[in-house]
Amino acid sequence: MSIPTKIAARAICLAGLLVWAGCSRTMLTAPVTEEAPKTSAAAPPAGDNAPPPPSRLTVSSGLLSNPLPKVLNLLSWVDICDVLVHKDETKLVSASHYALQFIPGTLASDTTITIKEYDPNVLDVQFGPHGVRFPVSVVLSIDFAGTSADPGSATYDKREPVLYWLDDRTNHWEEVPGGRTDWARKKYIVPLQHFSRYVLGGKAGWKQGPPPRED
Repeated sequence: MSIPTKIAARAICLAGLLVWAGCSRTMLTAPVTEEAPKTSAAAPPAGDNAPPPPSRLTVSSGLLSNPLPKVLNLLSWVDICDVLVHKDETKLVSASHYALQFIPGTLASDTTITIKEYDPNVLDVQFGPHGVRFPVSVVLSIDFAGTSADPGSATYDKREPVLYWLDDRTNHWEEVPGGRTDWARKKYIVPLQHFSRYVLGGKAGWKQGPPPRED
């Protein structure tokens, strides 16, 4: 073999070794990726408007042991009814899904009755004045047609409707006694001893993250 031929052969071999070494490093070394920058969550509002930490809803013996999460919710309560009721009159106050039947003796004095909701598709309501108590019960009727409590609804959850009220002192949901279901008219009827925030059916029809109570 001539000298030029030997030099060429050596060059080819050297080039092959370099290529093989490069491929080996490519297969054996994990690719380097740039880590995404970490961002911090926005701080919740301070003061009285700060939302409480989220908690999980559980139902046991007619008691909702924890309220649903209330954070990062853009919804707000809407006043859908504002009606003056005299203490000595019989009057039906209704709006959205709700109807309140007053009779003489229900109110201790003439009172402006309010009804608030944050979503007409969710059976979660505030009756006001908040905390007012009744010498004679006011009868509440809730129309649950088309909701999760309605057997004809696509979202029917096959559960008996139950009304709960939020106890502000314990921050727990408690069952309102004395309620009955009128399946023919798709209404839930129950006497109320006081005004508070109420929800029908526990989880039934409840939207995640309802806003806090507004007076």
